[in-house]
Amino acid sequence: MDSAPANSTTRIALAFECALGFAAIGIGWLMGQSPLVGVSFASDEASRQQVVAVGWGLVATGPLLVVLYFCERFPIGPLRGLNEMTNSVVARMFGGATAGQLLAVAIAAGWGEELLFRGLVQGAISQWVSDWPGQVAAILIASVLFGLCHWLNKTYAFLAMLAGAYFGLLLLLTGNILAPITAHAAYDFLALVYLLHPDSLLGSE
Repeated sequence: MDSAPANSTTRIALAFECALGFAAIGIGWLMGQSPLVGVSFASDEASRQQVVAVGWGLVATGPLLVVLYFCERFPIGPLRGLNEMTNSVVARMFGGATAGQLLAVAIAAGWGEELLFRGLVQGAISQWVSDWPGQVAAILIASVLFGLCHWLNKTYAFLAMLAGAYFGLLLLLTGNILAPITAHAAYDFLALVYLLHPDSLLGSE
């Protein structure tokens, strides 16, 4: 496949996802709400906490990959049509992309989308309403917005909403935005590689 469309798609995706992250930082600055929740390198202990958060993000990628595997291998009901659609979209957008390009897009998506939806939206709501119902509401609102912004069809939006809730819970449990950023980026990269080259990850039949 010609790599020119993939190069163009990669540049657009990188620019868009990075813009989301910087927009979240800018809006957060105006609101007095930093989306960089829990991120600090002020001391050795703080730096170690960032490493721990990244580690939890990598661990949290595992369940997402298990769900992807079973959805791809055993599609039932609306998942069958969803798989065909997503495989077609991914192939059309990133079919000629290199592993490095896919990694760059995945990191940008993790950075931009998590800063916006989890760091800014969820973080702001959870500060305004700090009790447990408020925390749950923050996760739900951010997740619904996340799903709507990933609308390819109803099934995809619903699954994206569930993924958003998963990332939101990860932020709540770790208190550090680096955890969902890492999980999101790692999952996106491995999912793209798997969808483009299904025999290269998670085994083959």
